[in-house]
Amino acid sequence: MAREYVTEDGHRYKSLSDLMEFDHVIQVREDGTISDNLPNIRELWAPEVTWSDGTHHVDGEGWSLLNGYSGQYGYSGPVMHPSELIGGRMEQDIISQPGYYVAVVVSDVDECQAHCPEDCDGNHDDAGWAVAYREGI
Repeated sequence: MAREYVTEDGHRYKSLSDLMEFDHVIQVREDGTISDNLPNIRELWAPEVTWSDGTHHVDGEGWSLLNGYSGQYGYSGPVMHPSELIGGRMEQDIISQPGYYVAVVVSDVDECQAHCPEDCDGNHDDAGWAVAYREGI
């Protein structure tokens, strides 16, 4: 049976992928319920994540990226292909581990440098996306 997610304000989501909009921090509680509108969440900012020289960099204190969920052939790192969703084992693991989560776009610094090095101030191409995790505060 499919799981439905309901937030404190009564919004219903058919999937965790629908609920986790980019840069929108959610909290998974001990009992597996989800909050997306508490004061402590509004004070959290999604980290900036960049990709360069085959590695990722997370710019945000306390955040790390979930790893090993991509279905891309020959790749098991944290950067997901745009066609992938938050579901299956990733969804189960998020619900089972309390803390804060956010879906973020991963910027490809190398691609930007190759195409327009003089105008690469924050205007990076997307390398994909990832889910960042932070323990409860």
